[in-house]
Amino acid sequence: MTDATSATRGPKKIVILGGGIAALTTAFELTSQAGWQDRYDITVHQLGWRLGGKCASSRGLHDRIEEHGIHAFLGSYYNALPLMADCYAELGRTAGEPLATFEEAFLPESFVLMWEWRERALRRWPLTFPTNGFSNTDVHAYDGVEAILAGVLETLSRVLEGHKPDFSAESALIGQAKALTARAARSLGAGAPVGPAHVVLDILGEAWKLLTGLILDLVEANDELRRLFIFADFLFAMVRGVIADDLVARGFDSIDDQNWSDWLSAHGAHAITVSSPLALNTINLSYQYPTGDTTFSPLMAAGAYVHWTLRSFAYLGAFIYMFAAGAGETMIAPLYLVLAKRGVKFEFFHKVEALRLTADGAAIAAVEIAVQATLKNDATPYDPLIDVNGLPSWPSAPRFEQLIEGDAIRDQDIDLESWWAPWPAVGHLTLRAGVDYDEIVFAISIGAIPHLCAELIAARPAWAAMVAAIPTVQTQAMQLWLSQDFQTLGWDIPLAPGDTVVSATYLNPGDGQAEFRHLLKWENWPVDQQPKSLWYFCGLMSDHHPPAPFSDPTYPTRQMERVRFQSIQYLQAGMGPLLPNATTNAQNPPGDPVGFDFGLLVDTRPAAALAAPMMNMGVARIDSQFLRANIDPSERYVTSPPGSTAHRLKAWESGFANLVVAGDWIYTGLNVGSVEGTVMSGKLASYAVSGAPALSTIIGYPAAAA
Repeated sequence: MTDATSATRGPKKIVILGGGIAALTTAFELTSQAGWQDRYDITVHQLGWRLGGKCASSRGLHDRIEEHGIHAFLGSYYNALPLMADCYAELGRTAGEPLATFEEAFLPESFVLMWEWRERALRRWPLTFPTNGFSNTDVHAYDGVEAILAGVLETLSRVLEGHKPDFSAESALIGQAKALTARAARSLGAGAPVGPAHVVLDILGEAWKLLTGLILDLVEANDELRRLFIFADFLFAMVRGVIADDLVARGFDSIDDQNWSDWLSAHGAHAITVSSPLALNTINLSYQYPTGDTTFSPLMAAGAYVHWTLRSFAYLGAFIYMFAAGAGETMIAPLYLVLAKRGVKFEFFHKVEALRLTADGAAIAAVEIAVQATLKNDATPYDPLIDVNGLPSWPSAPRFEQLIEGDAIRDQDIDLESWWAPWPAVGHLTLRAGVDYDEIVFAISIGAIPHLCAELIAARPAWAAMVAAIPTVQTQAMQLWLSQDFQTLGWDIPLAPGDTVVSATYLNPGDGQAEFRHLLKWENWPVDQQPKSLWYFCGLMSDHHPPAPFSDPTYPTRQMERVRFQSIQYLQAGMGPLLPNATTNAQNPPGDPVGFDFGLLVDTRPAAALAAPMMNMGVARIDSQFLRANIDPSERYVTSPPGSTAHRLKAWESGFANLVVAGDWIYTGLNVGSVEGTVMSGKLASYAVSGAPALSTIIGYPAAAA
C-alpha cells in the first residue's frame, strides 16, 4: 500500500485501466476523501464510447434500453447499495427530475419465481419474500457472520409465519418447524461462542431429523409443504454447516476446496433440497457451469456459495432492488456524472494493449494503448451521454459528430467495443511510469489478462496460477418487446404493486428471466406500435472451442448467429409453461401448444426496408428484437470453482510495486462474480492506494485477510 506524494511533482498520478464497476468504485472511493485533489490526479482509460463493463447499457431503435443481461441488486448488496445512495445524494437532481433520488432509482421487489420439474412437467414455484425493517443503506445491519445467521433464521421464520396450512397435520408440522426456528434464533442470540459446541447444533440436528421424517411422508402429495420443507432444510443445513465447521472463526475460505453440493449433503441437506431450484438459484445467478455448458453438473467453491447464499437471505428491507431504468441510466451514468464533476478525467477510445515490465520485473514500466478515435476538438473532453426523456443515457454507438473518424466508423458499422473489430488504431499511446503515472489500478476483467498481461504472467507464478484456476464463461441475452401484456398472455399469479417476475431457474440456456414492463416508459415507440410487455432472458453460451483469433472479423457475426438460433429454439420450446397464451395455438389456433407465436413481437421495420418478403413474419421477426453474445474477453463471466479462492490476488498483492488490481476476480471475501463483489474490489483497490476506506467498513471482507 502506497500513498507518497512529492511536493515537487504535485499530486500522485493514478491511472485506472478499464471503465467497469471496479474502476468507477475505485475512483469514487479515492475522490470521496477530503482534499483528494491535492493528493491525486486520476485518469480512467476505457475502450469504446461508454462505461459500465458487463453492466453497460445503451439506447437503440426507438430509444429502447439494450443490456448485456438481466441486472438488479440483491438486498444483500451491503456495499453496493450504500455506494449508490451516496452517489445519488451528491448527484443533486431536483425534485421532479427523472430518477431524482436513490429511492426512485432502486425499487424494492419481493416476488421470485422458481421452477420445479415434477411429474414430467415444469411447475411454477412462486415465492414472495417478506420485507423487514432494515434500511437498504444500513451497512452495519448484518456486520458479522453471527448477524447474518440471525437474519437468515428471521427470514425463515417470516416465511413460515406467512404459510396458511391446509389441514391439521400440516399445521402441526409447520408449527414444530416454527418452534425449532425460534429456538435456534434464541440460542444464537444468547451470547455463547458460535462454534462446533454450540447448542444450536442439537436444536437443528436430531429434532429436525425427526421432524423431517414426518414431513417427508406427506410432501409427495402436498406441493406447499414440500417447498416449505426444502426452504427450512436448506437454511438449516447451511446454519449447521457454518457452526459445525467453525466458519465464524475459520472463515468461509476454509471450505472452498469442497464443491457446494457435497458440502450441503455432508451437513444433512436432503437430496431433494440439494437438487431443488432454491439451491440452484445461486448457481444459476452466478453461472457456475464448467465451460458454460449446462449439461454438466455445476461446480462452485463451497465457501463462496455459502457466504453468498446466506447473505441473500439476510437482506436489507427487500429481497431485490430493481433498477428503475436501464443499468446504464440507473447506475453508470450517475457515477460518471459525479466523478466527472469531482474532477476525474476520462479517456474514451483508449484500448489497452499490453502492460510492460521494468528490466528487473519489479514494476510496470509502461502501458501500451491503441487510440481508436480522435476528437475534433481536443480541448474539450468527449461527451458520452445523450438525453432521453430527460434521463442521461448511453447511446448504442459513439457520438460520431465529436470524432474525426466518426463518419468512417458509422459507415463501416464498426463496433469499437469488439476485440474482433476490423478497425486499425488511429494512433498509439504509451503511458510511462514516473511520467504519466505513479500507480496503476488494473480494473479490467480477468478474461482479458492473458491478452494484456503476458509479461506479468511469465514473471509471477501467482498470476499464471490465478488465470488457470479462475475460469470465465460466455453468456447470451435476449430482450423481447411484446404487443400484449403479460396477464393477457396467461400470467395468472397475483403480484403486489411494484413486483414483477424474476427467475433464475427456468429452462437452459436462458434460465434467467424477468418481466421489465416498468422500463417501457423510458422508451419512445410509435403511437400505434406500443409494446405492452418486455421480457429479458439471459444465460450461458457453451464454450468448448477456443475463440477465433482477433484478426477474424467474422467471428462475432458467427457467435450472434448461435444466439439467434438458440433464441428461436428456446422460444419454440419454452414459452408455453411461462405464458400459455403466447403460443401459436392460443393466438392462431390450431397450432403449436408450446411454441411461441412470433407474431407477438413488436416489429417496426418497414416492409420496404427488408431484403426480402416474409422477413417480418414468423421466426424472422426475432431479428427485430435485441440479442447479444457476450464473448469479448472483458465480458466473460468470472466463475468460482472449488479451489479457486486460494489463487485470487488481493488488491495490494499484485507482486509489482506500482500496480493495484480490482475486479470481481480478485480476493474480496465474497469471491463471486457480481456487482457487489466488484464494488468491494474497488473499495479494496482504493484502500491499497490510499489507506481508505477502512477495511472494517467493507462489509463481508474478513478481518483475518487484512
